[in-house]
Amino acid sequence: MNLRQLQYFQTLARTQHYTQTAEQFSISQPSLSHAINELEKELGIKLFQKKGRNVELTKLGQQYLAYVDNALLELNNGERFIKELTSMSHGHIELAFIYSLSAYFLPKIINAFISNPLHRNITFSFYESSTLGIIEDLKKGKYDMALCSRVENEPDIDFEQLTSQELVFVMSKNHPLAYNNVLDVKQVADYPLILFNEKSGIKPFIDKLLSEAGITPKVACYVEAENAMIGLASIDYGIGIMPRIPIPQEYNLQVIPLKHQARQRYIYIATMKERPLLPAAQRFYQSLLDYRFFNLLISS
Repeated sequence: MNLRQLQYFQTLARTQHYTQTAEQFSISQPSLSHAINELEKELGIKLFQKKGRNVELTKLGQQYLAYVDNALLELNNGERFIKELTSMSHGHIELAFIYSLSAYFLPKIINAFISNPLHRNITFSFYESSTLGIIEDLKKGKYDMALCSRVENEPDIDFEQLTSQELVFVMSKNHPLAYNNVLDVKQVADYPLILFNEKSGIKPFIDKLLSEAGITPKVACYVEAENAMIGLASIDYGIGIMPRIPIPQEYNLQVIPLKHQARQRYIYIATMKERPLLPAAQRFYQSLLDYRFFNLLISS
């Protein structure tokens, strides 16, 4: 087997379509079929089976794909490491972040970073997910760093505090509490709440907030991301508790601050302790620390 065969196999497993896969690699479909057949002969198993006009992985093919994914990821990491190690002004950064940072905070810090002429040749790949999903993939080596909540009992990860987010209530403008300028947590106790699910890093924070107020919430539903909470709250499905983020005006939504909020929800830079950052990522990490220091000066 060779590297190209493994790349063909990985892509065909994703597309489940020979023509689409062949087009991606600019080869003919017979050439792709031959490469896959040769790989199957060498392994002594069938990797794919027909499914209508498409194909799907066999059970053994699914198991083999996990090994191929890991192998190709390591090869890509090795190639990127060698290319980026020689330059502080070139490189590519794999950055993951939680949903609530995507609309305002992330574009702001990325714009500040790439505006520096020294960084004009540094590029990014961005990945948006929940905190727990991000942490698992960070440990697998898929990201250089992540912006997310802190997760307890993760001794291999370094969490450096970066910024904070104000928590707010979001509800339909038709809700009985929508006329308030500020609300206490206890004032929403009798109403259905839209809360974050177990994948969200903010869930423990909100659970503790409700517990300290002596509230057993009436849960309307659980969601993973802010967009779902915004949409459901706008149709009066319940009251959401979430970080303050920009919300389009067309939503029938009222945003109300929490009264006497003693603490903020914190965002951290997460990196692997035993995995040194490459030069480009080191530059970006330092720019994040500079951003934090600058904002501390402004607020002091």
